Amino acid sequence: MSYIIPFPKKGDPSSAQDFGQGRQVLAVYPGTTALYRATVASQRKRKSDDYNLLFDDDEEDGNLPERAVPFYRVVALPEGHRQ
Repeated sequence: MSYIIPFPKKGDPSSAQDFGQGRQVLAVYPGTTALYRATVASQRKRKSDDYNLLFDDDEEDGNLPERAVPFYRVVALPEGHRQ
């Protein structure tokens, strides 16, 4: 049970942590149900806004594309996490 990471509630932005630009997080990759490590690309303006993330190993033409992910699919990267 200690390894379970609860997601924020979809209808309650106040239940979500606020991650600043450059922070490493775990997030559901768009179009999947899989969690991947990502870096926050830019600060959100409102708690209900999507995060713009750069997913590790998600290169397109040598660049990491920014991907929008809803706040309720982003959680803190656990300390000591390896992927």
